[in-house]
Amino acid sequence: MKRRDFLKLSGAAGLAGLNAALIGKALSQDSGFMPGERDPVAHVINRLTFGVNPQLYDYVHQIGVEAYIDEQLNPDSIDDSECDQILTFFPLISQSAGELVSQYQDNSEPVAINLIGSTFVRAIYSKRQLHERLVQFWSDHFSIFLAKDAPMIFLKVDDDRDVIRAYTLGSFRDLLGADAHSPAMLFYLDNFESSVPYPNENYARELMELHTLGVNGGYTEDDVKEVARAFTGWSIVGPRDLLGETGAFTFRSNQHDTDEKVVLEHILAAGRGEEDGEEVLDILASHPSTARFIATKLARRFVSDFPSDTIVNAAAQTFTDTSGDIRATLRTIFASEEFWNAPPKFKRPFEYTMGIIRALGYPASIIGEFGEPLFQALQGMGHVPFLWPAPNGYPDFGAYWMSNLLPRWNVAIAAVANGGDFTALREFLNQYNASDDLDGFITFMSGYLFGRELTEQELTIVRDFSLAAGSSLTEQALAGTALLIAAPAFQLA
Repeated sequence: MKRRDFLKLSGAAGLAGLNAALIGKALSQDSGFMPGERDPVAHVINRLTFGVNPQLYDYVHQIGVEAYIDEQLNPDSIDDSECDQILTFFPLISQSAGELVSQYQDNSEPVAINLIGSTFVRAIYSKRQLHERLVQFWSDHFSIFLAKDAPMIFLKVDDDRDVIRAYTLGSFRDLLGADAHSPAMLFYLDNFESSVPYPNENYARELMELHTLGVNGGYTEDDVKEVARAFTGWSIVGPRDLLGETGAFTFRSNQHDTDEKVVLEHILAAGRGEEDGEEVLDILASHPSTARFIATKLARRFVSDFPSDTIVNAAAQTFTDTSGDIRATLRTIFASEEFWNAPPKFKRPFEYTMGIIRALGYPASIIGEFGEPLFQALQGMGHVPFLWPAPNGYPDFGAYWMSNLLPRWNVAIAAVANGGDFTALREFLNQYNASDDLDGFITFMSGYLFGRELTEQELTIVRDFSLAAGSSLTEQALAGTALLIAAPAFQLA
């Protein structure tokens, strides 16, 4: 085997003795392997995307970080046809809830596979990476538990396509309105059954606590009751209705409370219909507490678990000044000193796992082979998309996820030792003449993965670990890669 082909073969056989205990032992030898001072390219890739890949590494270095940020904030300008082609493997995501119910009501598993599988594909292969990060953000913000009841999976396909993805970078009021009309949300929080005699407070409470004002946003229990009354009659077309396609939104005027209501000191006049709910959405979307709540969550996602008042105030001011323009709010965050000097942020399992697949350059041609292992790995770490059972979405604090290091190390080992095709990564390494020897490989990979050089002690640890894995350069390179992607410098964005 030529030295430059050292990633051509799988390391599965040679790495049979590699395990998480060895990874842990190697990493415990040094208090380093932390992100350190990274270059701006690595920082932007870490924060705006699901991780580096060979093509992205070259591309961002070529156009510069500012141009890349601007491009990502305008995803419609990005040609994503390659990812769109891969998504043809998941045809069900383009169908409506009504169509899916008629075909799969007795077996919804293919629908779940299409929805979750397409989410994996987009995170790994889409060039609209910031858009995908925001889809994940808003999916948590407007969280819907896929396994609540049988119809949920069908309704969530519509919600993912027509609500979250459609309004991710636009006006928050538009996104909030689309979510309020989403049959998936109305079903999940039981508002589809809300009527004059029995107004349901679930959606009203979460609308204010989780979607807009925040738990300390200034609303009262009376406001919850009044908002619940405002949304009576907001419902879903059932299979026996003659109101439209099954699973679509409908307003049932005969179930709406038409009496006067008072929400956050705003009077909603008597005798109205669906506009009661619309006015509530206007009130909430323009409220100062909403601006601060959304700004805080966005800053937490892209800057720090505990963002400073400075960046939150600046983002909230932009949100207010632009009537909730999400893109403008993000520009303020990305232009801040806090963003460029952000502390390390622990990756959640989904981000970490997708980042490994991206970094190793897994080709889409083998997605059928790694889709199920990805699902199982994320299931073991508690981070499968759409399966958080509470309406507050998956936690966005690193401390919550710190207990799953062992399964992360196992994912790192499996990713390099499962017979994957590393053609893209090998060609990338050859392009930079990083395939001539083990030290050269380790040095280049650390820069590629971490955005910085290894210290002498770190280099020694990775070299010794690699040499102990086998006699061939293939085995050594793959073992070294496993250690690098298991290290804190890759675990932390």
